[in-house]
Amino acid sequence: MRGLIGSVLIYLGALATTQGGPLHEAVKSGDLTAIAAALDAGADIEEQDKGATPLFLAIRSEHPEAAELLVKRGANVNKESAIGLPITGAVLNNSVVLMRVLLAHGADPNTAARGERMLHFAVANGYLNCVKVLVEAGADVNAIWVRGDPARLPAIITPYHLARRDNHPEIAAYLLAHGVIIQKPEPISAKLANGDPTKGAAFFVSNCATCHATKAQSGSTRWPNLWKVVGRDEASANFNRYSQTLLAWKGSWTYEDLNIFLAGPTLQPQG
Repeated sequence: MRGLIGSVLIYLGALATTQGGPLHEAVKSGDLTAIAAALDAGADIEEQDKGATPLFLAIRSEHPEAAELLVKRGANVNKESAIGLPITGAVLNNSVVLMRVLLAHGADPNTAARGERMLHFAVANGYLNCVKVLVEAGADVNAIWVRGDPARLPAIITPYHLARRDNHPEIAAYLLAHGVIIQKPEPISAKLANGDPTKGAAFFVSNCATCHATKAQSGSTRWPNLWKVVGRDEASANFNRYSQTLLAWKGSWTYEDLNIFLAGPTLQPQG
């Protein structure tokens, strides 16, 4: 989850260095009278100090009344400051109250920060209540987060996939009950006869070899060794990071099982 971790570090680093003028200081303390006075005196409601707008600071400081006042006085709930969107701060704070304030005033539940949807943020952190608020507000439960290089073989991650992978069963069940569509691929058997091993090997080297080994005695890699994977028991390699979903699967890998798994790691193989 490098993208998520990076976003959190940027967020926390900005908070540690944020100082500001009268409006920013009033917002951080939640002083509604001082906020109104600063705005009446001409303070810029969208001014950024160390990358944070007053609204972002109200969210970070968990002052819903201050956030409500700023929005009513013209703060843009969808305006991204240097360190993020207001709703990003609300999700990372696991603050349902602040999320509702923003969403009630037009915040986009499908917005993304550096390519990651708010729903993915909530799922990754295990915040079921935040997930519910976003879905109720219209967040797309089938939204795709493309992680990695789109020109090679990026990870295609849906909120449901993320919940299953990171072992958040309650979130996975909630998403499944609220519109998740799981589509299995067409059978691969008809295509195997025309498969080109040379092209397959070249594709593997370009897209997979940095993480997976294909020789029996290969050294350690980031992910399981794929030497003779067809016919091998599922989740049986010397690897301690299998998801709970994959550990629960039974049987041996077949071409069809691999086809299903690669298309959607949350799908149950046939074996």
